[in-house]
Amino acid sequence: MPMNKRHIPFAAAALAMSVNFQAHAVLEEVVVTATKRQQTLQEIPIAVSVVTAEAIEQSQVLDIKDLQTLVPSLRVTQLQGSAQTNFIIRGFGNGANNPGIEPSVGVFVDGVYRSRVGSALADLPKVERIEVLRGPQSTLFGKNASAGVINVVTAKPDLVGYSGSVGVTLGNYNQTIIRGDVTGPLSDNFAFSLFGSVNERDGYFDNLTTGTEFNELNRWNFRGQLLWAPSDRAEARLIIDAEDIDEVCCGVANLVDGPTGAIVRALGGDVVGNAPFAYENYQDFDPKNVIETNGASLHIEYDFDNFALTSITAFRTLDQFLSCDVDFTSSRLVSADIYDERNTEIDTFTQELRLTSTSDGPLQWMVGAFYFDEEVKNDENFGLGPEFRSYVDVLLAGLGAPGALGAIEAFLALQT
Repeated sequence: MPMNKRHIPFAAAALAMSVNFQAHAVLEEVVVTATKRQQTLQEIPIAVSVVTAEAIEQSQVLDIKDLQTLVPSLRVTQLQGSAQTNFIIRGFGNGANNPGIEPSVGVFVDGVYRSRVGSALADLPKVERIEVLRGPQSTLFGKNASAGVINVVTAKPDLVGYSGSVGVTLGNYNQTIIRGDVTGPLSDNFAFSLFGSVNERDGYFDNLTTGTEFNELNRWNFRGQLLWAPSDRAEARLIIDAEDIDEVCCGVANLVDGPTGAIVRALGGDVVGNAPFAYENYQDFDPKNVIETNGASLHIEYDFDNFALTSITAFRTLDQFLSCDVDFTSSRLVSADIYDERNTEIDTFTQELRLTSTSDGPLQWMVGAFYFDEEVKNDENFGLGPEFRSYVDVLLAGLGAPGALGAIEAFLALQT
C-alpha cells in the first residue's frame, strides 16, 4: 500500500521514567482466564492469543486498535468517525454504524462488558495481559460474542509494596503522550492504584475547503482501584474509570471519481478524485466526534473448600455526539445547519454470578448467571443543503428523466 511519508505520524522521541520500590517475580508460564478460571495457556481448549504487559510496552501499543499489530487474527477498521470502528476476528465483525447493534466481537475490561465500540477506544490503562479469543464465546461470557472476545485484564493494586511510573512520549505533528500510575498498600489488607493518561496530536488529513486538519488525537482517561483482601479466601475490588475523546475525525478519500463528481464540480463544489491514498479532500464543514464514557464495578471473590464464588456488578454510561458531512465534497448537498448528526446515550447495568470448581478431580464444572439491562437513546438529524435540489435535477437529466422531480412534486401537490 503506497503511503505519503509526509503524513505518517510517528513517535520521534520518547522519554520514560519509572520509579519502582519493589522487585516483582517473573512468571515462568502464562496464566489466562479465557475459560473463566485460571489456567495455563497450554491447558485451555480455546484458540486464544495472549499479549503480555511487557509485549504491550515494548511494542508501544496504546489502545485496542494498535493491538492488531501483535495479534494476526485481529483486524480493526475505522470508518468516517472515531466511534465507527469495527473489531474483526477471523474476518467477522460488525456494529460500526448502528448504535442499536451490539458488535459481534465482545470487549470485556476486567470482566465488564463494553457494549459499544465507542466505550473501548480510549488508551489502555496499566494492564496485566490482553487475551484475544477466536470463535464464538457467548456461552462463557454471557453476551453477544459470535466472532470472538477481546478480554483486557488490568493490573490489581499491590498489597506488598509501593511502585509507580511516569512516561512521556513526544512525536511529530506535536504529539504528546503522558501516562502515569501509582499503586501501594494502605494497610495490611487494603491497597489502591491510580492511572491516568493524556494523548494529543495534530491532524494530518487536510480539509482543503476549511483548512482544518482531520485525524487528530485528543483524549484522556482515568482509572482508580481499591482492593480489600480481609483473608486468604476473600477479595473485593472496586474500580472507577472515566474516558473522554474529542477529535476531528476522520478523513475520507475518494476511491472512484464517477459521473456524480462532474455534477459536484458543475455546482461549484470540488472533490479530490481517484485518489484513495490521498491525505486531503474537500468538505464544506468539519466533522465532530465527542465520546464520553465512565463506569464503576464491584468485584467480589470468595474461595470455599471445593469451589469459588465470583460476583461482578457494573454500571456504565456512554454519551456520543457524532457529525459528518456525508456527501464528502465541498458542495452544500447536506445542510451545515441541520447536518447529519447523531446523539447517542447508552446506560448499561450488568450482573454476573459464577460458581467454579477448584478441586483437582477429573470433573471440572462451572455454573453461572448473567443479567444485562441497557437503555439506548439515539437522536439523528439530517437536513438537505441548498444545492441538493440542483444536484438531483442534473442527476435525473443525465439518466434521461429531466424535470422528473418537479413532475413528482406537482403530482403530489408539494411546494417546490
